[in-house]
Formats: sequence, structure tokens, C-alpha cells
Amino acid sequence: MLLIAAVCGAAAQTIPVPENVQLQTDVVYSRRDGTELKADLYLPKGDGPFPAVVYIHGGAWSGGVRTQLRRQAAHMAVKGVAGFAVDYRLSGQAKFPAALHDVKEAVRWVRANAARYRIDPNRIAAAGSSAGGHLAAMLGVTRDVSGFEGDGCCREFSSRVTAVVAFNPVLDLAALRDRDMVREFLGDTDPAAASPIRYAGKGAAPFLILHGTADQIVPYQQAVEMTRKLKEAGVEAQLFTGEGAPHTFYGSKQWFEPTLRAVEAFLLRHLGKQGS
Repeated sequence: MLLIAAVCGAAAQTIPVPENVQLQTDVVYSRRDGTELKADLYLPKGDGPFPAVVYIHGGAWSGGVRTQLRRQAAHMAVKGVAGFAVDYRLSGQAKFPAALHDVKEAVRWVRANAARYRIDPNRIAAAGSSAGGHLAAMLGVTRDVSGFEGDGCCREFSSRVTAVVAFNPVLDLAALRDRDMVREFLGDTDPAAASPIRYAGKGAAPFLILHGTADQIVPYQQAVEMTRKLKEAGVEAQLFTGEGAPHTFYGSKQWFEPTLRAVEAFLLRHLGKQGS
């Protein structure tokens, strides 16, 4: 296994790269408000076409680095699922729905460049943690909601995703409206209008939500309610519960392997592998 140091945002982190995975860092997928939005690409070696996942980092919408889910992305690339870990505009740069516009553009960009990167454009999922889990969830429930696509590139392509993996996601912003991070992210937007739980219903993508019961940042009950609402609409929704686990528990020694196995099984079932 190669160890490559990649600089993303203000933090340099070592990315584990298995021998059968090609890593491309700092690929610009968009330029917004004078800022280059970049992606790190985890590409399986081979002819493809490969399914893909767009990975979205957390950080209260105001910070964070796109390498946050690098271990998950590298692991899934070994399994034949390409990864695109992306930047988006943070709340200090632009308010909602700018970040959602960006991740929708990222999905469209992957589809527009499917041939170049040996991707199957019909098999693209989204995964994110915390604030990134919120954005991934929004991708999964707002494909038919006008006003959320933005004016970025590749509008002839769909931003629809095949499945969603959400680690401790913010799903009901109205319930957290008094938090500074939420006010900074939303600006003048009604919190309910930016909440995935508002749009959860028939037509949503299948969901895997992973959440700890001792999460002090995003209440576990939000995951419970989102799962219930999706199931009532006839949408597949799985809830992986970390008993006694805190926020971002999936990165801990105790929970990393169990959560990784759950994510792998879910994604392979909905995306398949190379050429499948």
C-alpha cells in the first residue's frame, strides 16, 4: 500500500492508497465565486465501467477537508467502486443553497466525465458525514425539487443519485435552528426548507444512515425519524445504530470495521461492481 500525503484546505493528511487504486488529487470540477472547487479521485484500475460515490465532508458547513472519508473511499475503490471526494462552498463563502448547488454540480460533473474516468453514469451514489451527510441526504431526496440545481456546469446531465450513505447526518435543521452553525449556513433561508426530512418520500433514493445514540451534536432521534418517514413512503431505509457512540463514531477503532462492512454491503447491493 502506498501512502501519499495530500494537502486539502488547511490540513495535510496521509491518504492510504492500495496498489490497485489510482489516486488523482486536486482535480478542479468547478469555479465558483472566485474559488476553485476540487475533487480527489479514487479510481479502480481496469476497464470499467465502474459505479461511483461522491463523498462529501463534514465540518458544520463552515470547515472540514475533503479527505475526511478517504479510508472509506479507498476501501470501496478496491471493491470496484470509484470515489470522488469533493469540496463545496462553505458558509463563510456563500449561504444555502450554494453548498447543495455545488454537490449537485459535482454529481453532474461525474456523469459528464463518465467516459474519461470509466464510470457508469447510471450508478452514482452519495456519501457524507455530519454536514456532508446533510448534503448527501439532500441529494437523495430533492431530485425533483426546482431551485436546487444551481447554474453550474453540465445542466444537461442529472444530479440524481442511486443511493445515499449518511454518517450522523443533520436531517432536521428546524430542530436545530438556534445553533450558530445552522444560522450561519442558512442565512435567511427557512430551516425547514433546507431539511432532508421535509422532502423524504416516494421517489427518494435508498438510504443507509449510521448514527450514534450518544451523539451530542446531532440528535440520534433525527435518524430514527428520517428512517421511519422513508419507510412509510415505501423507500428502503436502513439505520445502523451505534449504541452509546458519539458524533463521527464511525472513525473510531471500535466502530470503523463494523460501519465499513455495513457501507460496503449496502453500496455493492445498490451499485454492483465493475461492469455489473
